Amino acid sequence: MKNLIVFAMVAVSLIIFYGCQKEEIIIDQSEVIPQNDFTFKEGQIKLGEKLENPYSVENMHRAYNNIKDKLKSAIDIDTTHYYVRFLPKTDKKLMELLQDTTLEFYDYPLDVEMEQGGTYYHDPSIPVGKPTWQYTVVPVDYSFPEIEFEKLASLYLQNEDDDGNLKSNTDAYLDWAKLENEALRITNNLDENQSGETEKGSRWYPSGVIQAEDDLLNRLIPIEGVKVRANRWFTTKTGYTNSSGYFQTGSFKRPVNYSIKWERGYYDIRNGSLLQAYYNGPKQTGSWDLDIYGGESIMYATMHRAAHKHFYGDNLGIFSPVLPGSKTKICYIDKFGTGVFWGDWSATGILPDIKIWGKDANNNYHNTNTIFGFTAHELGHQSHSLYMGNIQFWQTTKVIYESWATAVEWALTNDEYHKLGAQYNIHAAINYNHEAGHHWWPVISNDVAYSPIFIDLIDDENQRDFHGSTDYPNDVITGYTLQYINQNILHDSYGISSLTNALKAHKITGISDEDIDKLTELY
Repeated sequence: MKNLIVFAMVAVSLIIFYGCQKEEIIIDQSEVIPQNDFTFKEGQIKLGEKLENPYSVENMHRAYNNIKDKLKSAIDIDTTHYYVRFLPKTDKKLMELLQDTTLEFYDYPLDVEMEQGGTYYHDPSIPVGKPTWQYTVVPVDYSFPEIEFEKLASLYLQNEDDDGNLKSNTDAYLDWAKLENEALRITNNLDENQSGETEKGSRWYPSGVIQAEDDLLNRLIPIEGVKVRANRWFTTKTGYTNSSGYFQTGSFKRPVNYSIKWERGYYDIRNGSLLQAYYNGPKQTGSWDLDIYGGESIMYATMHRAAHKHFYGDNLGIFSPVLPGSKTKICYIDKFGTGVFWGDWSATGILPDIKIWGKDANNNYHNTNTIFGFTAHELGHQSHSLYMGNIQFWQTTKVIYESWATAVEWALTNDEYHKLGAQYNIHAAINYNHEAGHHWWPVISNDVAYSPIFIDLIDDENQRDFHGSTDYPNDVITGYTLQYINQNILHDSYGISSLTNALKAHKITGISDEDIDKLTELY
């Protein structure tokens, strides 16, 4: 952690999720067509006027009566979905709601103009510190959970995507396109230059590349695993960036609002303790290429990098930090500090919490490699807790649980930057040794519990020889791996004595009991 605290206490895009199967694209995606004077600023999203809903059953009936003589066949307009909002009273209820992966939730309403994109939204009518309204679209036969909700509108929506029941250029598709076009027109929501061509079946695929700056590399790098949403009214289609930062969602006929929701199936990045972290992009036709520099957004991107490595990437073979039946909340605090793991209390109904502070004592943002390390460290605690079980985990001494998290931080951060350094031929990253392997311990240390004892099992440097002083550990051991320690030694290690016994019981080739005694003597 840097401090460890025991805390007692989709979309139906319509909203419907869609695949990315290709069809002939008529719109030229190389030409980006902005739909408004969009701006982005760190902080609260600014909403504008409420728009008249073209997809309400009432307005669809109005539109149908205007054009029914021009249609190939009659359309039976009835409620297919509800536009709703939920108000969870507690964070536990919020997490229960968000576990429904068939729905795509928004902290802000879907039927208002967005004047300025931001990184979070909290309804001003809701007290600070309480969960805000969660907006989504549910099918007409949806079974509502025991959470306060409000039906905002009855909707008539059609699935017109590649795998949907409305195939391009069929009579049913063309009739729906005419109906939708008229509903948009009579509610003053028809986009400029989009009056007639959208009835002809042309579609385009929202796509782009997401990159973020890294301080150690001093360059932009692609961010893998980012959830990007393309949204238009009550339709949301999502895509995830690959290792090149590229994403693509399902297709649309009209402009979309792009956004990043910093979440994955196993974790959720928050602005503070409760508010979802976002990056709201522009409304446009064409690809969205985003380069993230500085501010809270670079913190979210870097925390995501470390979390993605832990949960979905190469975590060097340690036990996964995946929580059973819940997401890990990784909360960003835009103040001075490091990180904290509040404990895995999911079995008791008290959900776990990881907090990462983004600034140093001078109110400057921490470097990205530092934030990556903080996040890897706290998730190392969570992995350790899940691996041992809560009762056993809290029986370990601080020097064990902090030294293990320190080793996880060191190893995963080094692995991340060594690979990036090799990819971009950057020697500072190729030779990077995170926190100098804590080889300055214990002479320079704010807390001696954050020791390099597990690092010493892996690395090939003896800090006693390096410093020429018996004030440092006599590290005569090398050759262990993080995975081997996790699988064979960690579970039986509650303090230095039991760690010493576990090491002797699981020695690797070339290591003697005497070597182990020499290493652990100073600890």
